[in-house]
Amino acid sequence: MNIFRKIRNFSFILLIFILSIGSLYSQEEVPVFPISGSMSGTPINKFTSIRNIRPGEVQTPTDLEAGDWTRVDKDSLSFSFTDDQFLIKFKIQAPPKEGTISWYLVLNNPGMENLTVFKRVWGPGGWAWSELSRDMRMSYIQPAFLIETPPNKQEEFLIHASTRRSLVLNFQAWAPKEFAAHIQMENLFLGIFFGAIGIMLVYNGFLAFVVKDSSYFFYVFYLLFYGLWQMAVTGVGAQYLIPAPATSWNDYLTGFAFLSVAFSLLFTRSFLHMERETGWKNYAFLILAAFAILGFIASLFSSIYGPMIWAVSWYPFLAAVLVIYSAAIRLRRGYRPARYFLLAWSVLILFVLITALRNLSIIQDTELTHWSAQFGSLVEMTLLSFALADRIKTLEKDSLQARLENYESQLKLTEIEQELKIARELQESILPDRLPEVKNLKLSVRSEFASSVGGDFYDFQHLESGKLGIFLSDVSGHGVPAAIISSMVKLAFSIESRKNEDPAEVLRSINRSLSGKYGKHFITAAYLLIDPANGKVTYSNAGHPPIVAIDKESGETKEIFLPGWIMGMDPNLKNSVVEFQMKPGDRLIIYTDGITEARSKNGEIFGFQRFYKLLSDLMQSPGEKLAEELFTTVRSFAGNRKHFEDDLTFLVLDYLPIPDESPKKEITSSFSKS
Repeated sequence: MNIFRKIRNFSFILLIFILSIGSLYSQEEVPVFPISGSMSGTPINKFTSIRNIRPGEVQTPTDLEAGDWTRVDKDSLSFSFTDDQFLIKFKIQAPPKEGTISWYLVLNNPGMENLTVFKRVWGPGGWAWSELSRDMRMSYIQPAFLIETPPNKQEEFLIHASTRRSLVLNFQAWAPKEFAAHIQMENLFLGIFFGAIGIMLVYNGFLAFVVKDSSYFFYVFYLLFYGLWQMAVTGVGAQYLIPAPATSWNDYLTGFAFLSVAFSLLFTRSFLHMERETGWKNYAFLILAAFAILGFIASLFSSIYGPMIWAVSWYPFLAAVLVIYSAAIRLRRGYRPARYFLLAWSVLILFVLITALRNLSIIQDTELTHWSAQFGSLVEMTLLSFALADRIKTLEKDSLQARLENYESQLKLTEIEQELKIARELQESILPDRLPEVKNLKLSVRSEFASSVGGDFYDFQHLESGKLGIFLSDVSGHGVPAAIISSMVKLAFSIESRKNEDPAEVLRSINRSLSGKYGKHFITAAYLLIDPANGKVTYSNAGHPPIVAIDKESGETKEIFLPGWIMGMDPNLKNSVVEFQMKPGDRLIIYTDGITEARSKNGEIFGFQRFYKLLSDLMQSPGEKLAEELFTTVRSFAGNRKHFEDDLTFLVLDYLPIPDESPKKEITSSFSKS
């Protein structure tokens, strides 16, 4: 019996021993990190273990060993936004023959608000954790500690980390020489980045005060707050601009971000002329900008910092979707500068996505991925500056227009009266006294000059192919000088339109024939050919406002924008041609800018939005009634003045195919010479 009892006890002890050994070997040991004198950003994470501290848990150094520790298996570890605090511990081993090694422990995260490093040391009471001296922490945009390790020495470190921003843990080890070179390259890139923002601020700020264009003002404020936002994100603001702990700059980070988004929306709305849109898109920009400003106000209250940092992480993406969608719509409708917006915002979103993937450890943390958001921002701002440069042409036209009007106001009264008498007779002779009668087409025209005579001119040309040519031009200014140039345009058009059926070539030929005869004037012109048999339209433009196509079946109002140089600026006119098809019932509107630029007594512009809304509301009205209602509305808006500030011409073309046996209807002109 004793023998069996001894065998049983021995077997039990042996089983316990085997299980203990198995349990010991089943636990995965965290490897020791071997330091050296040639480390160049070597990742440490995979040599560490981590545990989190919930709010309210004991955090004294004597209790830091408690809890469940997890080995880290990624070079970059992201916990997004969390109230938890984290402990990270690891061991390092110095080589035996290299002497004392100086090395830097760096956390590649400039937004870390609290980071304390402890080292296990032997003291009177045994082993304990001792916080590294503040002198060992270097002044740098990211947390970095200079550590001295004796040869053949193993040391253990413990790190306590927390932040209100996205908590990304990416620890690296650097040798001093390599770290110094790394800092130089990093400072060079950040200098280029923020230097470019500063240059764009000064340049566009100067243009904003010179050209008085709202797009430039909104863009300047966007650059300003975006630059401050990036200073908070990268740590440059706390390091160089206003030295302060990361916590202080993080307090204002959300506010800068919300203001940057708000002004980017207002800038985009102004540049893309979204006020011309008669739908939700124009109001969407204003609503999102208003919510961004409310977000800025809310960010001033520290008690709701958590929800605000979450909101500002997603709100820019919502704004970017609206910007890209609106730019695509405007580009599809012929507004070429919108292509810069599509490219700029697409590049920015792509590089921000790379940064997000790096933070989530899906892709490696390299110099390119670490600074991808800043690089994308630099490209985006450069492209947006190119887009703004396109607006200078329009502003130059407005400036030239103002100088011409000032010149005309200085003419002597007696000379004007004599010129008016001659010009009135000339004007009456060059404008059609009636509209052409063409099968399947109905034409309506209304024109009114700012004075007794004007610079608006329209004409028609029947071609041997059966097509009808419709020509409309607008000489800068109004009155006698404009009327004289209109007479030259009339002669040139009557000659050139018989030689060629290419509208673009006709406009180029007119420009060449009148080259050197414009004086200080310039001309915008539109010329289209329509085949009455099938509704096919060929159209070219020389700086004229876009024509409007109205689909009566769907009710859609479409702007046909075709870029082209203004006549009189260069003998070699650059313009192009577009072809499109009209369906039965469709309508084309050709007009001069005197309609959309009519001003009220308070200086408010009539604008495209009112113009397009009126066209939509009176879609079913005959052309004559539409023209009458339009002129009445514009005159009322302008304060019922005797004369408009600029010449107004409005031409309506309806494509109304009728059977051959249908009786012909006489079409009369509603042209007014008043």
